[in-house]
Amino acid sequence: MNPRLRELLNFLSDTLDIQHEYEIDNLYKRALSWELVPRLPLVLKYPVPEDALFKPYPHSQVFDDPEKMLYNELVYAFDSGIVYRELVGDDLPCTIRANFGTVIVASIFGAKIEIRGENPPWVKPFETKKQFKAALDTETDGFTKGWCSRTVEMYQFYQEVLNSYPTLKKVTKIVLPDLQGPLDTAELLRGSEIFLDIVTEPELVLWSLEKIAKVQVGFAKHLRKYINDGQDNFTHQHGVMIRGNILIRDDIAIMISAQRYDEMVAPYDEYILREMNGGGIHTCGKFNHLTKSFLKLPSISCLDLGNPEMNDIDEIYKLAKNRKVPLVRIEVPVSQLLSGKVLDRFPTGVVLVHRTFSLIEAKRVMSSYLKNCE
Repeated sequence: MNPRLRELLNFLSDTLDIQHEYEIDNLYKRALSWELVPRLPLVLKYPVPEDALFKPYPHSQVFDDPEKMLYNELVYAFDSGIVYRELVGDDLPCTIRANFGTVIVASIFGAKIEIRGENPPWVKPFETKKQFKAALDTETDGFTKGWCSRTVEMYQFYQEVLNSYPTLKKVTKIVLPDLQGPLDTAELLRGSEIFLDIVTEPELVLWSLEKIAKVQVGFAKHLRKYINDGQDNFTHQHGVMIRGNILIRDDIAIMISAQRYDEMVAPYDEYILREMNGGGIHTCGKFNHLTKSFLKLPSISCLDLGNPEMNDIDEIYKLAKNRKVPLVRIEVPVSQLLSGKVLDRFPTGVVLVHRTFSLIEAKRVMSSYLKNCE
């Protein structure tokens, strides 16, 4: 084993307290279930210190090296690191995933994947509508095509390593990778032409969304034997706990109307959520016009906000409260954290994140937050 990885695993085994990690899990579950809580879960974001003992590898090195990917997942993911638990004291769960970005489901349909520099893998869209249709009409059973095999191999490696670290295994959640969502994957495969198709060839779009949704569900279920997340209908994505068993990425949906979403996308989002026994919707950007549409989905379990600052959070919270759908990764002014007044605004049903400029600042914010929520 890579000496750097071995040192990291030994460090985490020695420093992570099982009982404390269980307490964090319980806090999440209570908040996500709209129960009364002493405080809301809070995850702090911060840059890696210049003098850090553990520094992540360059992103370009991890895709073909399971040891380096596991190392990076534990050292610094989603702008936080479980290695800083003792110093920061926040509610970051210990999670690892096969981090291949957004391309996994698209790769199953034969998409060409590109990796440039330190950027995540990306999909080169098919050049013609004929190629797009032919790709979606290809047999995908077995889940050996595209990046499926390397995804499974990454999870098998994670399992093998954690078996040698029983204490760490008890607190580490091996979670689903980013499987995107039907519309997001369709856009990856078709490119921006998908927006014209929505207007001029809606039948083609509906057909493609159905194909993609079935494959996404199939691969998510295929991965169940390799992950240990979701035993109680709570899982982890984006470095926090969520309610439900999958998180659909709907970033592209913000560029269409609520009517188009309801008519074309919602049935396939709901299919995935229902088949997975509930789950969440994630989107970056401004999605106020889609809030009611998302909350109408019968199997919706949470909303994950990539850009909470661009949305009317109080209005979304009011609407979500009616269905007891929690909001995940909400940001508030630091003054509300330091004073504890965030609980007056959001007593429960919310998971908080906050970005700081240093580890020391993160520790200060968390300390004040804990003190003033007592």
